[in-house]
Amino acid sequence: MSAAPLSEVKLAEQTWHDKWYGENAKKEFPESAANFREYFYRVQLTPFCDGGWAYWGDARAEMLRMWGDVNGLSVLDYGCGSGQLGIYLAMLGAKVSGFDLSPLGVEVANWAATKYGLSCSFEAMDAEELSYPDQSFDLVVGFGVLHHVIKYPKSAYHLARVLKPGGRAVFHETLWDNPLINLVRRWTTEDSDAGDAHLTERSILQFGRTCARTEIHKRHIFYMLKRLASLPQRDLSQQLRSRPFWKVVKTVDRGLMQLGLSRFCGEAIVVYSTHPTLGLMVNHGVVHNTSACFESYKLQRLFDGTRLSHLRY
Repeated sequence: MSAAPLSEVKLAEQTWHDKWYGENAKKEFPESAANFREYFYRVQLTPFCDGGWAYWGDARAEMLRMWGDVNGLSVLDYGCGSGQLGIYLAMLGAKVSGFDLSPLGVEVANWAATKYGLSCSFEAMDAEELSYPDQSFDLVVGFGVLHHVIKYPKSAYHLARVLKPGGRAVFHETLWDNPLINLVRRWTTEDSDAGDAHLTERSILQFGRTCARTEIHKRHIFYMLKRLASLPQRDLSQQLRSRPFWKVVKTVDRGLMQLGLSRFCGEAIVVYSTHPTLGLMVNHGVVHNTSACFESYKLQRLFDGTRLSHLRY
């Protein structure tokens, strides 16, 4: 069965990302596999306060520690873009598949996998029409992808469908629950055609209704102001340079979170889990984790395909 034509919104999103990947993606893949692993570590997994080359390394490194050893696992790089995360996990022994709405991003991902001698499989695909068989993956992972797919209701069903019983989907995302942080974002976010939705705690929980369990691990309050700081040139010949001021800010944030102020955080690690034996669910218990504070409650509505802006608890 052929895929349905893309909506105007999806087509604009695809076009924006095709242009970005065409201009930038291959620069992210150094000549050797060893250099790629170092490059990926510096960009994606090194905390900003330790000299990371991007703003998101703190939470993303925590993500990798959270899911543990991936050797031998069937992993889906969800919204893979140019495939950096999937390729890195394949180098750690995972059996990686990946998809993205952008054909050009997928083209670069397959080019990079071949370049490094990996057997990853990346495909151009719509998150609302995943063609993978039911219960295909032990682990689904994504960096900054939920804020693209969360506005497409059928994506939630397909995410839960392709997870094996007891499987997990783990994402790093930014949150839009703090109006002060959102003010800063006026100067740091992409244009509207990039397809970025404003993720909130509520929309994350709504999206997870087809899974058995949802966890939201919130991170960073004042540390979010790092987005106003400059980033270094990405040069592997240079040493990482620590940022002592931001280490202090991060420590202050931990104290504020222990005081119960996690609701003001600007980033989150989101974990959706399927039932150990049943897999796909429609009603479920939700566990909301903010540091050491846990709150459990039920969401009672069934998935009805309504756009998120119209949903209520």
